Amino acid sequence: MHRILVTGASSWVGGRLVRSLESRAGTEVFAVDEIEPSIEFSSDFYLSSLDVLEFAKHVISVRPTTVVHLQTLDRSALFGSDQARSSVVLGAQALFGAIGRLPDVQNVIVKSDASVYGSGPRNPSVVRESTKTPARLTGYERSLRDVESSVSQLEEEVPHISFTVLRFNPIIGATIGNPLSRYLRLPVVPTLLGSDPRLQFVHEDDAVRALEHAVDRPTAGTFNIGSEGQLYLSRILRLGNRINQRLPARQFGYAMKVLRPFGASLPRHLVNLVKYGRVTDTYDMSEILEFTPRLNCRRLVLATYDRLPARTYG
Repeated sequence: MHRILVTGASSWVGGRLVRSLESRAGTEVFAVDEIEPSIEFSSDFYLSSLDVLEFAKHVISVRPTTVVHLQTLDRSALFGSDQARSSVVLGAQALFGAIGRLPDVQNVIVKSDASVYGSGPRNPSVVRESTKTPARLTGYERSLRDVESSVSQLEEEVPHISFTVLRFNPIIGATIGNPLSRYLRLPVVPTLLGSDPRLQFVHEDDAVRALEHAVDRPTAGTFNIGSEGQLYLSRILRLGNRINQRLPARQFGYAMKVLRPFGASLPRHLVNLVKYGRVTDTYDMSEILEFTPRLNCRRLVLATYDRLPARTYG
């Protein structure tokens, strides 16, 4: 019996992953998160923060063979920046501490984010997994680096476990409810005057596929996950028939405040992204992890705007 523990199961990606995994024969899924699920699934769900003793006891009682750690999201809009950062870092450390005491765990998949590179004017035009960027990091971006550092430490302590870290480019799509997708789907999209960044994404369905691939084919290492190609933000908005409302920095900041009640306001690391952009090298994803997203950048943008013909989708 394959026993899979999924943290962050209340997110859109987490819920979709749990629903897919629980349909497999010979697989038992145990879902965990600190908030209630947004997508229904039938697997056992445990509501808890990760940095409490009760959670550690739960993990030990579950005795998973695979752990998929997705609870690395930026939930600052929900909890506030300090608590959200603490949840990401301390939650990961508590989880990894429990994993170190479990003899049955064989594989650990950690969902990280390309935000670990930051976004800034002096960053390389394309970043690889080994790239050290000069960008000044936000609190969320620093928390991701701390999580990855904890993974490296645990690798040395438990060499029998395979650790896979997936650095996802921004995940967008027609149904996922994250801030960037809601922002791009606005009929009038505020953008920063003088900025037209190059962007790279992952389609919502490909994000779930990448995690399933990592579960099925454990591959130790750190991998950028992104679609083929890149697009300028202005081109993205034209593909979606959106109005590109260019604003000076002060007015853009005001627009973010206005959009906050609608869930389309961008946190600071995404504000930097739509100002400076970011493109990652995905050679290792294709050649070592052996994963290929189905949708390239242009097609996934069209899919996000429900403009991709059905016969070409997937």
